[in-house]
Amino acid sequence: MLRQAFTLFQFASLIFVGAIFGFFYAYYCSAINGLDTMSGIAAIDAMNAINGAIRNARFFPVFFLTPLICVIAAILGWKSGFKVSAKWLFAAAIIYAVGGIALTASTSIPLNEALMAQDTSVLGETAAKEIWTTYSNDWSFWNLLRTTLSGLALVCVGLSMRASHA
Repeated sequence: MLRQAFTLFQFASLIFVGAIFGFFYAYYCSAINGLDTMSGIAAIDAMNAINGAIRNARFFPVFFLTPLICVIAAILGWKSGFKVSAKWLFAAAIIYAVGGIALTASTSIPLNEALMAQDTSVLGETAAKEIWTTYSNDWSFWNLLRTTLSGLALVCVGLSMRASHA
């Protein structure tokens, strides 16, 4: 029974870490690049709408519960005798907690809040484009780091699966 629970949570870890990696990667590949093609005012308004909409019940579990799922899987793996797998799962939890959640809290959220404070109804297009370009460059740098670290967490989950099926 413990082995089955481990396998279930290990697979859930793969899904959760893969989903959040995919989320950050999609932004890296398309979202900000697409907004960069818009006027500054339109880009600011669109990003503010996206940032407001992301706070929802569908996003919450993948963003916030991923480290918990990995830790549960690691504990179950450790108790089942899959100590190497457990170590990889603990590593995935730590990497994502720091590289996803903490990095978002310390960089992306403050950038988003500063952008949200911009009143585009009083900004001229030149000022708006300058604000957007600065935001986009900063936000993209930090998002690339979140993407990379989430990808590394995903690799850790994969290595955990490999270790438990070797």
